[in-house]
Amino acid sequence: MKKILPILGMIACSCITHAQSLEHAKLSIHKNNIKVWTYQQQSSPVFLYKAETTFNVPLEKAAALILDVDHAVKWVPYVGSVKVLSRDDQKGEFLLYMVLDFPFPLKDRDLVVKGKMSKDAQGVISIQNTAIEGGYPLNPNYVRIRQYEGDWTFQKLGNQKVKVSTYGYANPEGSIPLSFVNMFVQQQPYQMLQKMKIELSKSGNYKALPEILR
Repeated sequence: MKKILPILGMIACSCITHAQSLEHAKLSIHKNNIKVWTYQQQSSPVFLYKAETTFNVPLEKAAALILDVDHAVKWVPYVGSVKVLSRDDQKGEFLLYMVLDFPFPLKDRDLVVKGKMSKDAQGVISIQNTAIEGGYPLNPNYVRIRQYEGDWTFQKLGNQKVKVSTYGYANPEGSIPLSFVNMFVQQQPYQMLQKMKIELSKSGNYKALPEILR
């Protein structure tokens, strides 16, 4: 089974320099147990974001859903396809190629992402992602995203409760109205966590996490 992080919230989303940026972040959405903060740096007109919520499931189930690339395309907004280029579960490293379905008339995007999974002494699982140059041939049908960073964290609050946080940033490249981009920064992570809640509510077994995350 291929397991890897589907890069969520990647359309004009944000890599937060976490503590520093969040000091000035605005709580843009707070409903259905989901919070979305946005922040704008002077160096970029595109908003950054952080989103978080809690789910009444084991930490392992929430993390396993994010790592199941085969299932991700069925529920993660705007992810058209994901291909694992390499994976080392012992080191917690992976490389993947993704195609993002943008709404018409915008051109679809693609990107190559290098990721790192880890678990700290307190049991918090982190997945960090960065777009890289090269790694997969350019396709004239897509606009290649070259600037992307983001991460996920999973913190256990109980045997059946987990806090999930996600950050992200991407330069979507090409000509896209800034108003459209910044609307995405607020709405996409909210919609994503809503869909994640639905997926986690479904019965059934979840895949075991890589050894480095156990």
